[in-house]
Amino acid sequence: MKLVGEAVKLECALSPNKPIYLVGDSLGGSLALAVAAHNPTVDLVLILANPGKSINAVFLFVIFVNVFCW
Repeated sequence: MKLVGEAVKLECALSPNKPIYLVGDSLGGSLALAVAAHNPTVDLVLILANPGKSINAVFLFVIFVNVFCW
């Protein structure tokens, strides 16, 4: 979530008058929702296909990535 959030903030700074589109499927849909929730001042357009049932899955994924992929 951190990486996507940073990309959203960078894109917002580069194009402040344009909306940012986030497209997510399954876990990506939950990730997009979490990013939108943490960036309420950014003009985001969400396109969600089969979003995950629980936002908790996103946090488990973030923990997994931070522990095993860094």
